[in-house]
Amino acid sequence: MRKRFDRTLLASLAGAWVALAVSGCANVGQPNAQNGAATSANAASGVPAANATGAASGDPAAAAPLSIDASDNAPLKKSPPLVYRVRRGDTLARVAQHHHISVKQLQAWNGLKASARLKPGQVLQVASPETVRAVKAANAAAAAKAAAQSAARRASQATAQTSAQASTQSAAPAPDATAVREVTQETRRHASSVTLAWPAAGSVVEAFQPGETRGIEIGGNAGDPVRAAADGKVMYAGTGLNGYGSLIIVQHNKDFLTAYSHNRKLMVKMGDIVRKGQQIAEMGDENNSRVSVGFEVRRDGKPVDPLPYLPQGRG
Repeated sequence: MRKRFDRTLLASLAGAWVALAVSGCANVGQPNAQNGAATSANAASGVPAANATGAASGDPAAAAPLSIDASDNAPLKKSPPLVYRVRRGDTLARVAQHHHISVKQLQAWNGLKASARLKPGQVLQVASPETVRAVKAANAAAAAKAAAQSAARRASQATAQTSAQASTQSAAPAPDATAVREVTQETRRHASSVTLAWPAAGSVVEAFQPGETRGIEIGGNAGDPVRAAADGKVMYAGTGLNGYGSLIIVQHNKDFLTAYSHNRKLMVKMGDIVRKGQQIAEMGDENNSRVSVGFEVRRDGKPVDPLPYLPQGRG
């Protein structure tokens, strides 16, 4: 989870999830065929859409859709195609195959019957509602982040000017530093009631840095087990997000989700229910310079330091 991953983030899991109708859409690569457990990824800055049945009520993780916010204060640079304009000669089967989805999904997302005939110029939704929401949320989060940072810069400049004019007064702390401190304190308070399991047995080789990284990296050997940090539902499993390699996202409740990246092999698929401590992948070095698992914790769609949520005495 280096900052370079942020800049290359997607085909990315969404950005927190409607109108995935983002111009400049690009096809997201399907999961590695060798990762038999990985599903086809109609991912958006964070959430796949290939399985329309994935969010059945009653599942422990069927609460709010996943959200992975955008990086570098910019909307998603790439996202899976959300809509498709029908061309002459197109059929439901042809459009579905081209976008790596099933005909039933295409029909369900567009309210079409099996006997429906497509008309040139007709616009079809080719991503799930979850993916649409994810991309829209990702771009909205990026815009909000940019606005907040712009306001922080203006506030910082105003503080500097005031300090220069009144040198006898102690300078106020920079807004960014204050915000980071408040977020850290809130994370600690919230973490006191939540305990996750370590996803891997190795040591922490890269720590969380607010604004710089999205999580931590835990080192190990290729093939080491990667385990679910808590009970939840697999909302994404695939290779469709640039910079993450083979990625798994598990939603635990309406507030929390965890992400596990750079895996060598995925052992679960989208829609699976997993239990705390269950092996979900094998550690690898996909899209990374070393063997490790990139572990992210997101609360209300925002990346937070995973360490306060993990048992102490490690790392």
